[in-house]
Amino acid sequence: DVQAGGALTMSSTSVFESTGAAAVAQLVAGGNLTVGEILLTAGAVRLATTGGNILDADVADNASNDGTADIVAASLSLSASGTLGQTVNQLETTVGTFSAQAAGGGIYLLETNDVTVGSVTLTAQRVASTGAAAAQTAQSQSGLATTGTGNGNIVLRTTDGGITLSNALSANGSGNVLLQAQGTTKDITANADISSASGHVSVIATGAVGFGAGADIRTAGASIDVQAGGALTMSSTSVFESTGAAAVA
Repeated sequence: DVQAGGALTMSSTSVFESTGAAAVAQLVAGGNLTVGEILLTAGAVRLATTGGNILDADVADNASNDGTADIVAASLSLSASGTLGQTVNQLETTVGTFSAQAAGGGIYLLETNDVTVGSVTLTAQRVASTGAAAAQTAQSQSGLATTGTGNGNIVLRTTDGGITLSNALSANGSGNVLLQAQGTTKDITANADISSASGHVSVIATGAVGFGAGADIRTAGASIDVQAGGALTMSSTSVFESTGAAAVA
C-alpha cells in the first residue's frame, strides 16, 4: 500500500512484489504515477492517480514499446485523471482480468496473453503506527472507458492472446477504439457493448470474432471496422450502428 500526495515514481529497475492469491498492491498518487515492475502473479493490483497520468518508467527506447511487463497480476484496476500509458510507450501487462478508466486522455495497453475486460474488486491493508494492519475500504471498478472532457482513444492489443469483453467499453467524444488480438489464431469475444460518441472503431483478430447477445458496436459519423482471421459471428440481437453521411462499415 503506497500513497503519495504528489507524484509516485518507480525507476525502471524498481520492483514491488508480493506472492500468493491473497496478495494485494495499491498505489495511489496525487500526481503522475510512473510504474517500474509490479509483480503479483496470483494477486490483485490497483493503480490510481487523482492528478496526473499513469506511465511506463521504461523510456530508454521511446520510439517503440519495450518487452518488459510493467504489471503482472491475476487482476488489475487502473484509474487516472489523465492518460493511461502513451501512444508509443504503452503500459505492458500480463494479467487475467482488468478494468481501466481515464478521465483526461487515452488508454494505451499492450497485454501479453489472454485477457478479460471485466470487474475488479480488492481490499488493501494499511499498517498503523502501532504496527497493526487494518483493511481499507474495498475498491471496485468495471469495464474500460475514457471519460471527462477529452477525446480519449482506447487501444487494447495483445501480443499473443485473445480478448474477452465481459463489461462495456466506451470511448468519450471522438476517441477512437482499437481491440486487436495478435498471435496465432487468437479470438475476440464481445459479451458487452463497444461504443464511441463519434470515434472510429476497429476490432481485429487473427482468429474468430464473436458478438454475443445484445453486444453492440455504436458510434456516429465514423467507421466500424471488424476483421477476423476465422469466423465472424454476430448474434441475432447484436447491432453495429454508425449514423450520419460519413458513416462506414
